[in-house]
Amino acid sequence: MKRSVAILSSAVLVVALMTGCGKAEENAQQNQNPSSQTDGNKQGNQATDANDPLTQFPKLTLPYTADAKAVVVEYQGGTITGQEFEEFLRVINFMNPQQGTMIEAADNQALKAFAREYTATKILASRSDDAMKKEAKDLADKTFEKIKGQYMGFLGKDEAKFTKLMEGQGVTKEMVTNQMALINESITVLKKNISDNTLKQEFDKMDKASRTVASVRHILISTEQRKPEEALKIANDLEARLKKGEDFAKLAKEFTDDPGSKENGGLYADADVSQWVPEFKDAAITQKVGEVGPPVKTSFGYHIIKVENRKEKTFDEMKEQLRAGALESGYDAFGKNELDKLITKYNVPASKNEAAPK
Repeated sequence: MKRSVAILSSAVLVVALMTGCGKAEENAQQNQNPSSQTDGNKQGNQATDANDPLTQFPKLTLPYTADAKAVVVEYQGGTITGQEFEEFLRVINFMNPQQGTMIEAADNQALKAFAREYTATKILASRSDDAMKKEAKDLADKTFEKIKGQYMGFLGKDEAKFTKLMEGQGVTKEMVTNQMALINESITVLKKNISDNTLKQEFDKMDKASRTVASVRHILISTEQRKPEEALKIANDLEARLKKGEDFAKLAKEFTDDPGSKENGGLYADADVSQWVPEFKDAAITQKVGEVGPPVKTSFGYHIIKVENRKEKTFDEMKEQLRAGALESGYDAFGKNELDKLITKYNVPASKNEAAPK
């Protein structure tokens, strides 16, 4: 998991519902395969199922079996049972079906990672005070309504279908809000040591590139299958045509070798310039806004660049981004310095996805 579950703040959670539709669409395609049909009635039933929005959100299939009362993790001050771990995984799937796909494919190592993340959340949450708990629960209730609203959008605003969806996924409102409250509590505990003054100090240490966003159009002439001199000649010709007034977007769609921006007419809008390779980044920061610059050579080839707008973010604009980074760092420090010392034993059930030993 690229990002700790404990840092998935329900305050900013965006439920990736559409990314969870892959399993359902795949099932629907299989259902529509004529070779899998035995009679006309079956075909009709499967076609109906394929059009049912509930099939887009199937129940999570756990890649293991475990007794509800079995202890999955032992840590100083508590345990995690099989039931708790299952509820945690089902809620994660409900909040983000893309995570559900990862859970279903989890091997032994991945299951242990999920168990470790949940244990971290519980330990951190246990350090919250009553005020933190109330704030976390209120936020969880509000976030549940937002998630419900997103699901309802897919279900034609049908309350009965949403109820059926939750039953089908094996979750309840109480289960979801309790898990989200735990996550919120753990985040609040980490946040209490992150002051605005600390964030301002981090902001002041940042270089200009790290604070700059820009909208940049470019045309890439790749050197992957061309000699550098051939690519440079094409780039120079395009620069000349652009300076004579030809449409940048039109030429980008025709000539660029960058598939990521081709359909947008070569445009990367409001992007953090620090993500780009050094030569491209430097051009995005220094090139005069609104003018087409000379070809810029990178490891990809030659780029014709036009900076459409550029802005250096203020501290207030970056504060929450910096706070998120500080939360990540705080959680990482907790994991390295405390978590693995507090966990005394793992009893995570074996994954069915794990290859049997030879």
